[in-house]
Amino acid sequence: MKGKNMNNAVALKVDNMNLTDAMGFSTPAVSQSSLSRITGTVIQEVEDGKVVQTPVFKITSDDDSYLARSVEVRLFAERQKCQRWDSEKKTMQKSVLSNSLNIDLKDTLGTFNLGRPSGYIKDFQALPKDQQDLIRSVNRVKVMMGMVKVVDPFYEGGGTPSNVDEEFAFVMDVKNRDSLKFIDGTVGKLIKKKISPAEHRITLLGETRTLPNGNPYMVTNASLGEFVGLSEGDNEILQNFLDYVESSNEYVTTKWAEGNVETISQQDQDIVTNIVDVEDFDQ
Repeated sequence: MKGKNMNNAVALKVDNMNLTDAMGFSTPAVSQSSLSRITGTVIQEVEDGKVVQTPVFKITSDDDSYLARSVEVRLFAERQKCQRWDSEKKTMQKSVLSNSLNIDLKDTLGTFNLGRPSGYIKDFQALPKDQQDLIRSVNRVKVMMGMVKVVDPFYEGGGTPSNVDEEFAFVMDVKNRDSLKFIDGTVGKLIKKKISPAEHRITLLGETRTLPNGNPYMVTNASLGEFVGLSEGDNEILQNFLDYVESSNEYVTTKWAEGNVETISQQDQDIVTNIVDVEDFDQ
């Protein structure tokens, strides 16, 4: 059999299928480990011989952690969730990611909303104290997902991180009311102009506030940055974040089902058991 001339350009095609999927080389979705996490914090610095509380963003990835005084983000997706720190199990219990918190959301405890009532609570003070304490312990969180470009990154102990010049994927939990107000207000300006938050950079800066007990905390301010438009690959980035949401929710609903085994039918119990067993199956 004679070899074919490899210089003739031929486009491979498979009907009704993505070529890379057909060949088994599909692009992996954004996973928990491949996303950098951004949090706001306050550090102590010395200025003019005085100790000051400086608001900064902490960027954490699999193999590095550093700080930045400002970040520029393009937002591709946002969802909301309930979460509560479980001191007994030393883990964060959470609900599924949703577009709204005004509905019952399955959670990792096998309940809904981690026990917090959904929707508006008309008379909080009329509730029993134990229910008030439970509600206070559950945080309502907005999860922002997108691409970030850090401005003047640095290590707290000195030095500058490398290979952070380009934008990269991030996830950021926001629960402070003022931070949410500033970010939502800025995003709202884009929506009114019919501009997607993925097309326009948003600059985030920190502001130091003080709690009644004297401890400092950070509020995130937001302002419009540069319009950059959409670029090649942004559709794939969006789909990757949607896959990330779906994967996260699958984990939560599996944990929810495990916690509800005693209250569901035998047939459903068998399905749940099979789901759990599959996670440990090694091909």
